[in-house]
Amino acid sequence: MKLLVSSSVITFKEKAEKIWGLEEYKYPRDKHEPTCFFGMYHCGDYYHCLRHKGEKSVFWCGHDLVNLKNNRLPLYKMFREIDNYVENRVEQEDLEEFGISSFIRPSFLEDVPPVSYKHSDRPKVYVSGHAGREEEYGFKFIEKIAKQVPECFFALYGAEWKSNLTNVFCFGKVPPEQFNEEIKDYQCGLRLNEHDGFSEITAKSILMGQYPITRIKYPMIDSYETEEELIKLLKDLKNKKEPNIKAREFWLKNINQYPWTQKKF
Repeated sequence: MKLLVSSSVITFKEKAEKIWGLEEYKYPRDKHEPTCFFGMYHCGDYYHCLRHKGEKSVFWCGHDLVNLKNNRLPLYKMFREIDNYVENRVEQEDLEEFGISSFIRPSFLEDVPPVSYKHSDRPKVYVSGHAGREEEYGFKFIEKIAKQVPECFFALYGAEWKSNLTNVFCFGKVPPEQFNEEIKDYQCGLRLNEHDGFSEITAKSILMGQYPITRIKYPMIDSYETEEELIKLLKDLKNKKEPNIKAREFWLKNINQYPWTQKKF
């Protein structure tokens, strides 16, 4: 099976080829080969999928579904005839608005990290975002809730942010190797996005035996709907004495479960 990654998420190309074990799609050579289209962000992606003559599947990444809803391109009807894969119920509902069915299959495009969880009376919580989208990723919201959870240390990654709070620190954009090394000592990966795929932040946290918290509901992962519920979950982190092994084992069996995936965890 071949893989064609949207130019909008091209940074995931090498990871997807490695972890999923797929070869890069080349047109016209592969126009009749079974192909996974990774991301549907713009007209070019729709065109590539439309002209392909072989079996095709689409892996929706998250924000491409926002584009679909905002633009409502007529070409969306072609997705009713092919296999679509999303990572949570929120994304599945987005496609259902267009009469498109889909399978929920979360992904993780890195090697599985070992369990590294250690209990702390002052839990460390990490949040990651992108420059220019700090509010979308919850940086401003952290400023609000951190005052109510002084026992937690909040680390912000991926973008610059200034805070006057003593328990909020911004590390900005750091190399992936540094990020992975630093978060091993943390207790929770916090994902505040209301519209999102299965974030690498969440995946890494659960696979390291931590206790991630998400706004979107996932099996065996704590989630919240109100600010009060989130505060309660954060305050409870100090009571997590042992690694989150049962949840880790569940996700090892349920990540990357696609027909095309050659490498299983």
